[in-house]
Amino acid sequence: MTEVKLKTILLIAGALLLCLTFVWFFFFVPLGCGMNPTGCKEQFPVFSAIGLLHLWLPLAVASLLIIVGLRR
Repeated sequence: MTEVKLKTILLIAGALLLCLTFVWFFFFVPLGCGMNPTGCKEQFPVFSAIGLLHLWLPLAVASLLIIVGLRR
């Protein structure tokens, strides 16, 4: 695999993961809670254990992919 292809793949994967992280955390996580038939009163703050697992960790991986893609 050539250097340009690898750089392109890293940048595309990082940008895609970055966008999908926000869709996941701000749409699908609350949607899954809201589909509970007994009701859901749970909050999903950004600075919590749920935020760490579902927002900050994938955001860090996406940032790492973009940085590595730009530095190559």
